[in-house]
Amino acid sequence: MKKSLLITISLFFAFIVTAQKHVATALSARKVSGVGHSTTQKPSGAAACDTLKYDSAFDANTPWTQFYYAFPDNVGYLFGVSNEDSLGYKIKEDANYYDVSGSDYAYITGGIAYFNYANSNVSTELSKNLVFKVYDDNGAGFPNNLLGSTTLKLSKIKDEVDNNLGVEFNFSSPIAIPANKIFYVSIDHNNFKWNATVRDSIAIIADSSDEAPAAAYQYIDQWYAVNQIWPADPLGQYPLDANLFLFPYVVNTIGGCSTLPVSILDFKGSINNNKSLLTWSTATEFNNKGFAIERSKDGKTFMQIGFVNGAGTTTKRINYTYTDATLSDFGIATFYYRLKQVDLDGKTSYSNVIPLSLKDIVSWKLYPNPIKDKLTVELNLAVATKVNVQIISKDGKLLLNADKGMLPQGQQQLNFNTQNLADGSYFIKIKAGDKNYIQTIIKQ
Repeated sequence: MKKSLLITISLFFAFIVTAQKHVATALSARKVSGVGHSTTQKPSGAAACDTLKYDSAFDANTPWTQFYYAFPDNVGYLFGVSNEDSLGYKIKEDANYYDVSGSDYAYITGGIAYFNYANSNVSTELSKNLVFKVYDDNGAGFPNNLLGSTTLKLSKIKDEVDNNLGVEFNFSSPIAIPANKIFYVSIDHNNFKWNATVRDSIAIIADSSDEAPAAAYQYIDQWYAVNQIWPADPLGQYPLDANLFLFPYVVNTIGGCSTLPVSILDFKGSINNNKSLLTWSTATEFNNKGFAIERSKDGKTFMQIGFVNGAGTTTKRINYTYTDATLSDFGIATFYYRLKQVDLDGKTSYSNVIPLSLKDIVSWKLYPNPIKDKLTVELNLAVATKVNVQIISKDGKLLLNADKGMLPQGQQQLNFNTQNLADGSYFIKIKAGDKNYIQTIIKQ
């Protein structure tokens, strides 16, 4: 991408000097929950859709580092709202560059943005709108004509940030991608304030400098590439090569995937009284038949244990719950769950996998120790559990192997004849479900 500033040399130099007085400081952002979605890396058929850069940013092996960039002299955020009175200029919009050349993506339908802060010290400011915009390219590597926009109130964004979630925005109708396949998505906060009396806190999350090809832009008196004006260290030696956590939805055809089928939010669970309670929400649903709940004992092989009906098509937030009351049948301590979302046309997508563990599946004691002719093992089982007891010599020989099968919940007493053991030290190993317990015993 060509990166030449369309201003005179003298104006450029003056702006650089002003900007570099306020070096951006990278501060770690809060961990945010991804908005689950069905996606294809490349278009495939009339209904293909994608969330640009999302998979790179949240890749399990090489995820982008999450930062918000603040000024050390406490005048706000580099990406978001800052004190224009102190800086001598105002950052009005933050944008990211996208190039989908080589694809048949034709429309932008919305996207996801991530914020570290969204609030105001003045309650009436929460009714202000943040504007999400799409621009084409001017041919020189900068945003040009406005192609479409949508708004969200600061109060809505605050709610999502408070719940540690990404903020989803959707355009009222799909926006056509320009013929050259280059476009920009921006967040316009020009009407927000940060001064002595009003602090509208908008901080957009970005990645670490040089973590991905630089794509961030800002509008002040005109558009600038961020890496042309901001140093990333106090000496001003390195430009800030950053991407915003701003991921547009793109599709092939109008109506093909005008909104992502289902946006799953905050899938989590807990175990209480030998029951798993699973909870999740959806921000939007499109032709959603429902959710198959799948469970695994090892995190690899899953089986369906239930189904929760979906809401079909809706833009309202829907909360879901499911209770798995069959944990006592398995005698293991850790269970794994995932959701399989099913469309009305049979297409499916999966949520992330969450592990849930019982705190203690068994408590136990043995006596006497040292032992003579008999050893007693007393177990208190939280659930019905498969139990095996072994006595092993110090050199690793298996001397006793007692498979007790599935023992019922509650207190159990197991007795073992130890008359034939020679005097000395041994290991006793108790396997209860998927947990192992080992202790030394002494025969006298």
